[in-house]
Order: sequence, then C-alpha cells, then structure tokens
Amino acid sequence: MQSKFLSSIEAVEAEGKIENIVNLRFTHKEAPVTLLEGVTFKEPRKILKEIHALDFVKECVILQTCNRVEIYATFSEQDLAKAKSEIAEYWWQKTGFGKEKFYHALKESFDSQALTHLMRLTSGLESMIVGEDQILGQVQEALEEAKKCSTIGLLLKTSFEKAIKTGRRVRIKTKINKGAVSIGSAAIELLEETFGDLKDKKIIIIGAGETGGLVGKALASRKHAVIFVANRTYERGVKLARMLSGRTVRFNKVKDLLAEVDVAIVATAAPHYVLTKKLVQKVLLKREGKKLFIMDLSQPRNVEESVSILPNVELRSIDDLRGIAKTNLKMRHSEIEKAEALVKRELKNLESILKQEQAKPLISVLCNKAEEIRRKEMKKALRLLGKLNDGQQKVIDDLTLVLIERVLYHPVKNLRKAAVNGDVETMLVAKKLFNLISSRGDKVK
Repeated sequence: MQSKFLSSIEAVEAEGKIENIVNLRFTHKEAPVTLLEGVTFKEPRKILKEIHALDFVKECVILQTCNRVEIYATFSEQDLAKAKSEIAEYWWQKTGFGKEKFYHALKESFDSQALTHLMRLTSGLESMIVGEDQILGQVQEALEEAKKCSTIGLLLKTSFEKAIKTGRRVRIKTKINKGAVSIGSAAIELLEETFGDLKDKKIIIIGAGETGGLVGKALASRKHAVIFVANRTYERGVKLARMLSGRTVRFNKVKDLLAEVDVAIVATAAPHYVLTKKLVQKVLLKREGKKLFIMDLSQPRNVEESVSILPNVELRSIDDLRGIAKTNLKMRHSEIEKAEALVKRELKNLESILKQEQAKPLISVLCNKAEEIRRKEMKKALRLLGKLNDGQQKVIDDLTLVLIERVLYHPVKNLRKAAVNGDVETMLVAKKLFNLISSRGDKVK
C-alpha cells in the first residue's frame, strides 16, 4: 500500500486530499549512453521551472549525472495518473526518440518506493560503481538548484535532506565506499589494467570540471604519472593543474599535445564533439605509429564514435566501466546488505517524520486559538480583580498556561499519532470539534 502525506492545513481541509511523490527516471541500468544523452536536459533550470508550472505538479527536483536523469515531483493523489502522464509526455516531447523507445526505458516509482530509491541512490546502492561518493554532492546540488528556482516545498526538501544524511551515515557505518568508488578512480583502474604501472605515462585531462577533478585526484595519488590539464576557461585549468602538481595547457593547444601523450581523458560539458575523427587523424600522422588511448567520460559524449576505427587508437567510454562495477558489486556484497538494512530503518524514520508534518499546521492552529482565548480571558480576570502586583499577575499567568498545556496535551498527542497512522478522519473530526480556522481565516464547514 502506498504511503500518503499531507503537507499543509489546506490538505486537511480538503476532506482527505493528500500529496504524493513520483520519481520518473532513466539510468545506466536500462538506458545506454546514447539514450541517456537524448533524455538529458540541456537547460535544467528552465526545464525545472516548466515542469513545476504543469497543472498538477506542486514540487519538483531534477537530478542529472553521467549515469542518470531523474525527475522527482509531488501532486495530489487524485491527480496521480494525470500528473505522471503529463510529466512523461512533456519529457518525451523534449527528445527525438520514438514513443515506444522512450517509454520502454522510462522507470517510475511512487511514494515509499520513490523514497526508497532516493535513499538507495544517496547511499551509493544505485550507482554504476557501488558506493561511489560523487552522488552525494550531486543530489545536494539538485536540492540547492530546486531551492533557487523555488520549485521545492516541505515534502521534497525533508525527503532530500534526510536522504543525504542517510547516505553519509551509510558510508560511516559500512565499508561500501572503499576501493574504486567513483568514475575517476574506476577510470584509473581501467587504465592500470591496460598499461600496468602508469609510471612516467603522459596523460592529458581535457575538462577541469567535477569529473575531470575526480580523475585528476585519482591520477595524482599514483604520483608517477605526468599530468596535463586543458580547459576552455584557462584559469580553471590552472587551478586544477596546481592541485594535481600538473601542467596547464591552453585549450587551442590540445591538438599539439595529443601528438605526445599516451592517454587523453575527455571530461567536458561541451554540447559538441571535442575530439573528432578528422582531428585525431591529423594527430596520428605526428605520432609515428605510437598508440593513443582515449577515454571519453563526458555526458553527452565529446569524442566522435568513428575515432575508434582509426589505427593505433583505443577509445573507451563510460560503458566500459560496467565491468569494474560488477567486480565491485561482488566484493562488496556483505557491505551492501548492511547498507540496505540501514536504508530500511532510515526510511521508516523519514515516513514517520513526513506523516507527523501533516499534523503540525493543525496543532499550530489549535494552540494559537487556545492561547488567544487564554490571553483574552486573563485580561478580563485581571480587570475584575483590580490592582495586583507583578508577582500576583505572574501566578495567574502561570496557572492559565499550565491549564492550557494540560488540557491540550492529549489532543495534541493523539493528533500526532493520527498523522503517523494516516488517520485523516480523526484530524478532520478534531477541526470540527474545536471549530478551528485555517491561516486563511476560513472556518471548517
């Protein structure tokens, strides 16, 4: 049975109308690189606002990484089918794929399943490289972007923050992130399988972004490799090169350096090919038969696929890291079980928190009304009693406060319990019994 969450006083007033969460996604598990490229949003901030503006959507977050594109959204339960269909249709129309191909690879989860997926994601259980740490930062960035665009509310904010904390806790309590846990370290592991020792190998990193930085750090830990860094923004390239004790290369000089290096790792965010077949052909003329190893870690791909058919060139992509992922999966089986158990416990905790949130506005209105009555009646009583000193007034004030607290203790406790149990009827009855008014000033009918 799917979990149900109320997020505001209006939700309670609407005779049981509730909010739900949906997760629509394409991931490395089902979608090849070409499909992931096609469903990736080129202007995520603009798309985020457009999805939020759809008829049934209340909150939304977009998460994009090299291995996944995901949309999280909330909406009313009665609009579940319409909302899911509307978001999916909007997404499909942004791609150039046939409808059957798009929907065949599209995966969906609702409520508890969506929250479970999010927690497994931050814990590294859904990553190509199980336990990798990079996903935590990427989920945090997705959350911050949604905050900036004002597309997130209480439900997704609470869920994402709890999922991030769970991911950190999993890494502290288990060894799931030991070994080759990022795209960067896995890429270097693949290079070592190819070359053996990387001692004195000349390697250029094209792109000084997050992925380029991860690869660079993994390389620098080997100490012996000769590292070059090229980036369109030269200053950013300089910064990474200094961090890695490497050398910076002007972007327009990459072609010249390709004639000398052993390995080229491409990790830019360019929407076009950085290394084309034509360019690499010219480079090979200067290499005199020396083999060039190219690894394309970009999303979308930045190396033209036809480069792979050129002589003395070995081209690898993110897809080639799947073998390493499978090896890690076997090695970490016991840690995965520990992580999954922790996720289950944290999920129950999150669901309890979300359910209790539904009672907060109602409890707030109840307590505010009681306090308003207390102050009004105490003012009358003090006027009738005549002149009292500060001590006497404090005794009366304390007495009325205690009375209100004692009277409301069980109603408040039972409202919280009703929220956790999904007992919307009790909450509606409480509104009628206490004749409560929402923040908008509307009486319950």
